[in-house]
Amino acid sequence: MTIAAEPRPTLPLSMVAPQQQVRLVEIRGGHRLRKRLADLGLTMGTTLRVVQAHGHGPMIIAVRHDTRMAVGRGIAHKLIVALHDNGADPHTT
Repeated sequence: MTIAAEPRPTLPLSMVAPQQQVRLVEIRGGHRLRKRLADLGLTMGTTLRVVQAHGHGPMIIAVRHDTRMAVGRGIAHKLIVALHDNGADPHTT
């Protein structure tokens, strides 16, 4: 008997609170945006942690072993994420 996993709710990265860990599940943008983000290490399944998210200005996120990068709010709104599974190792992706 196979138990289907419950779908996790998703939301834009721009809505994630600081210190929350999430997993990138979709990029709502064109080919150029997806390629640019992939070149920076943001690919599907990547675990992200929001380091700083003030009401204005870019978000600071930690990617893969705590490498930090700034992401503008417009791009952050196109990055769709799911809450990270606490049982998994966040550095495996």
